[in-house]
Amino acid sequence: MGDDQALPTALVVDDHDIFRLGVRHLLSGRAQVTEASSLREARAWLAGHRCDLLMLDLGLGDDFSLTALPTLREAHPTLRIVVLTSMDETLYAERALRAGADGYVMKSASTQAILDAVDAVMAGGIYLSPRLGGAVLRRMAGRDKGAERPELSAREIEVLRLVAEGRSTREIADALNRSVKTIETHKQSLKAKLGADSPAKLVRLAVAWCGDAA
Repeated sequence: MGDDQALPTALVVDDHDIFRLGVRHLLSGRAQVTEASSLREARAWLAGHRCDLLMLDLGLGDDFSLTALPTLREAHPTLRIVVLTSMDETLYAERALRAGADGYVMKSASTQAILDAVDAVMAGGIYLSPRLGGAVLRRMAGRDKGAERPELSAREIEVLRLVAEGRSTREIADALNRSVKTIETHKQSLKAKLGADSPAKLVRLAVAWCGDAA
């Protein structure tokens, strides 16, 4: 029991039971693991418990955790946050780190890479995959200008994700609790930034950008 008390506490937030179970097993011996299936559950648990590590999926049903990262960071400044998701790191990782995450690793990564991410952030560091980390450094050095993508706001990325899922404007508005007019404005902005001259092309580009967000 003394050894258990010395372990850090981790909260795994994912809307798939089997994946949470897998992460719990992976972290066995490294942390005392609690699970949550939604942002609401996670916030409620964090409000009443000490937590050292948050393992957070970005896509939680209609919830998009990227937009929640700043408030999570503000409410829990010492919490170490690793985004563990299927969403393409080239689109989301840098933005997640700017929003408050300490690490970003894709679910398709090896178990060792996930453990490396946990170890890095728990030691006070930042974790990106070697491939993405190299790309970030190249951009910082000005050597990869041609690979830059248009800058999208967090809300625009959220809308783009739902467009990629085939949601209608009304469905997106309902999911994000926004007006249809507001969503149309975001979609027009996305068309301009991505060079989409039709709704069909916007959908194709959204799928290309967001990939499999399941």
